Amino acid sequence: MPKKKIIENEAIHASELDISGWPVVLLDDMPEKDKDLFMRRKTAVEMYMSGHKSSEKIYEETNIHPRELHRYVHRCLERDENGMIWGFRALVPRKRLVEYNRTRSLPVSSEEQPVQMTGAFQALLRKYPSVKETIDALYLRRNKKDVSEPVIRLKHLHKKFLDACRTAGIRPHEYPFITKDAGRRAIERYAKQLHARYFSEASKRYGDEAVRHAHINDPGIKNYPIVVRPLEKVQFDGHRIDAILSVTFQTPEGDEITTTIERLWLLVIIDVATRVILGYHISFNKEYSSADVLQCIRNAIVPWKEKNFTITGLKYPEHGGYASRLIPEARWGLWDEFHYDNGKANLSNIVRERLTQIIGCSINAGPVNTPERRGIIERFFGLLEENGYHRLPSTTGSYPKDPRRQKSEEKAIKYRISAEHIEELTEALIAIYNGTPHEGINNLTPLEAMQQRVQRGMTIRTMPEQRRDDISFLTLTAKRRVNGNMKSGRRPYIQYEGVTYHSQVLSQSLGLIGKTLTILVNIEDLRMVRAFLPDGSEFGVLMASGKWGITRHTLQTRKEITKLRSRKQLFYTSQDDPIEKYHEYLRSSKHKKRERNKLAQLENTRKKEPTKQQQLELTDIEQVPKKEASKVVQKEKSTIARTLKKTIIY
Repeated sequence: MPKKKIIENEAIHASELDISGWPVVLLDDMPEKDKDLFMRRKTAVEMYMSGHKSSEKIYEETNIHPRELHRYVHRCLERDENGMIWGFRALVPRKRLVEYNRTRSLPVSSEEQPVQMTGAFQALLRKYPSVKETIDALYLRRNKKDVSEPVIRLKHLHKKFLDACRTAGIRPHEYPFITKDAGRRAIERYAKQLHARYFSEASKRYGDEAVRHAHINDPGIKNYPIVVRPLEKVQFDGHRIDAILSVTFQTPEGDEITTTIERLWLLVIIDVATRVILGYHISFNKEYSSADVLQCIRNAIVPWKEKNFTITGLKYPEHGGYASRLIPEARWGLWDEFHYDNGKANLSNIVRERLTQIIGCSINAGPVNTPERRGIIERFFGLLEENGYHRLPSTTGSYPKDPRRQKSEEKAIKYRISAEHIEELTEALIAIYNGTPHEGINNLTPLEAMQQRVQRGMTIRTMPEQRRDDISFLTLTAKRRVNGNMKSGRRPYIQYEGVTYHSQVLSQSLGLIGKTLTILVNIEDLRMVRAFLPDGSEFGVLMASGKWGITRHTLQTRKEITKLRSRKQLFYTSQDDPIEKYHEYLRSSKHKKRERNKLAQLENTRKKEPTKQQQLELTDIEQVPKKEASKVVQKEKSTIARTLKKTIIY
């Protein structure tokens, strides 16, 4: 190929004409004869590409004929199967750049001359595409509608190949029937080529696990940018703690019973760049819910508060702890990307809304059933188990036959290992982890890594002060029609989850009957809701009627009680406290493990509720809306008509 044609060839980029960037050849293991030939070819091509000597002069110095020289240059600029130019690799003696394609007709049986089989199998596949499709579909399991064995063996694949050949019209005196093995070795070689060419697809022969690994390791799919800035990306996941726990309660008859409960869930958010555990939450539910996910998110943002340990000897480490206490810039820190799995709770609308609207982050659920994409948090769970839960006498170990699992239920009852113990142990273990050197961050501790990067000027986005309202994390919105009837004397009210809500202001607002209010519901405390008028103006706080407005309860508890009542399993009157009745029901359902989990959660929540003095203070606080409401009522006579008329069109 003349030099001018090479330069003007649109298929060759100008940078590829620079021979300093061409792939090279290692000559250490090459025979001397081939090495001499290769070096003469290489020298000739280098001299030609430099353009300083003519072809005749190159021939004198290298003994490479000009016609051969042009062919070598052309070979060097050819592209391999990966799209790269061959470069000096094309000058290796006897190097084949393209596969041999048989152009002659397929061999047939002949007694006069020997049969040449070279390239016959590939030529057969090109001539009979139906045979190729049959082999590919059977080996790669492409046709799921056909009932066939899950993983076809090569000897069965060979039989199918011969059947397909007969179906295509190949006669017994033609290839492949004229060979000794009827094309068996050709099929084996072709199967290896198929596996290499469609690696991810062919991995189905070795199970779903192999498919997932092959898919994840695909360089065309995997994309792991380096994350350096703190809270640029976080990972979230839930893990079932490998330990059996007990709960002690009194039955309605007054008997004290200690029994076991279902294993608890540990939900964690970890910072990818620094490996700092930002927050965690322990769920008592059989499967963690969207409310549990929101609790974990809130715990990761709200500044951490120190716990009082009841386990003797358990304390916080000297150099560990939590980022929001030790690093001021990390207080109320928000992340940019939230990486989690496709769990039902994670994908719920309320979780998505809180993440995008309050946190202001992007969501990455990733591919289904690929925990490898969240390897950082998966390794953390393994570390936490080995350093903590697997050392408990009631551990279940990593698998059913783990030798560490020895009468775990009996020991949980014997030693009364409770959920409170697990909470304290988890608190201490995570504090220790945050202060322990980590290989993934240059043997710094997670807290040191975050502190150093913040001091180098990497900023952490924080939540604005006006939005640091605890309720906003766990609040959902709903629209409710204002009910009431002036003729029957029924004052305005709304209903939410089977309970009536009202206030003094609402009772006076007869004009709102038939209108729709928007309410903000704190799913962790349904004793009161905040109401808003159709134009967005805040209307005030509405209290739940009766005993529903006294005892703090969650949305999940309300739904449980409502469900039990509709099934005629729980009975209470307007004079009874539904939460107390629910508590009694759970204590009487001691034989159901799921109910015991709910009982443990309910009692655990009660222990964390404010003391009597705090309750009094809380009561005073709760009275504030009533005082404000009374003031509004007094003021309402002169202003409500004017105000409401301005905001509502009756």
